[in-house]
Amino acid sequence: MVIVPAVTEFTFMSSSPAATHGLGRRVGERLWPGSIVTLAGELGCGKTVFARGVCAGLGVAERQVSSPSFVLVNEYAGRLPVFHLDMYRLDAEQGFDIGMLDYLARAGSGVMMIEWAEKILSLLPESRLDVQFQVLSARRRRIVLTGRGEKYTDLAKGLAEF
Repeated sequence: MVIVPAVTEFTFMSSSPAATHGLGRRVGERLWPGSIVTLAGELGCGKTVFARGVCAGLGVAERQVSSPSFVLVNEYAGRLPVFHLDMYRLDAEQGFDIGMLDYLARAGSGVMMIEWAEKILSLLPESRLDVQFQVLSARRRRIVLTGRGEKYTDLAKGLAEF
């Protein structure tokens, strides 16, 4: 028998980078050790703005947070350690080669945020928060948060009620 984790979606319409950042902050304030947050969407859709908000919610100084596109992984110290990965230039096999499973193991003590996570979904646990960004116009974004697993569905429901 295969057990499929519970799934809850919450859609947020953002009209500015400040709104996207604010949503990220609300998410960050609610994360726990071992949290995994995936970020997917085209270039320039707001993934890093959202990541800065998550980090702000975790007590990370925002000036430290940048897109890890060229370094692959940034680590930040906050209320919980944050491991911010960017898989834009990699695929699942390369992710495995660079020690992605080691980072997943370390995430147990902190929060793992993965930009372009759709490239390595086969390496990720089923329980996680998936965040999908869609560009609607120069300033408007549709952000769909999908909680997979009990803790993450509770997180998504809590955001919807806020």
